[in-house]
Amino acid sequence: MGGGSDGATNRATQAENLKQANIGRNVGLVNQVYGGAQREADINDFLEASRSFYRQNLDKQKATADRSLKFAMARNGQTGGSASIDANRQLGQDFQQGVLAADRLAQRAVGGLRDADEQSRMNMISLAQSGADMTTGGTRAAQQLQANLAGANANLTTDALGDVFGGLSKVYETSRNTAAERRGNRDIYNLLYTPGFGQGGR
Repeated sequence: MGGGSDGATNRATQAENLKQANIGRNVGLVNQVYGGAQREADINDFLEASRSFYRQNLDKQKATADRSLKFAMARNGQTGGSASIDANRQLGQDFQQGVLAADRLAQRAVGGLRDADEQSRMNMISLAQSGADMTTGGTRAAQQLQANLAGANANLTTDALGDVFGGLSKVYETSRNTAAERRGNRDIYNLLYTPGFGQGGR
């Protein structure tokens, strides 16, 4: 009886040891996939792609702001004057702030990707520790990483930067108002000094 009991205990112990060894191996495999050099390279590539994405949006906004400012200054005859210098200085400052904002957005996107990776890594480890079949664990982990990357790319939005050069709107408004006032004054002048104006019919 005792020998049979000891044999059963030994078999149970061996089975448990094998189970724990498999769990340890599977957890190690998951950590290897998630913490590998390839994933870090993927994340660095995503960071650069995110920066490029937001910088392209910033550059488009700046091109529009450059044209609008040039037109506003020319419309009021202020090209090269102090008002033009001040406005262009503000445009340059706004652009630098936009560059910093674009980088912050890219870094935030990478942070979101890392969070998604960590969450899915913990889920995979939980599966492994529960004794689930992880014979294809490496493939599943790699697929999850690709899904996380696709989700991070989908979360990049063109309007995230906002209106970087919105501070110049006052310059454009003043330019439009000044031009309208000048047109109004010109119309009044033309009306008052039109030959025959105010003389009445005879």
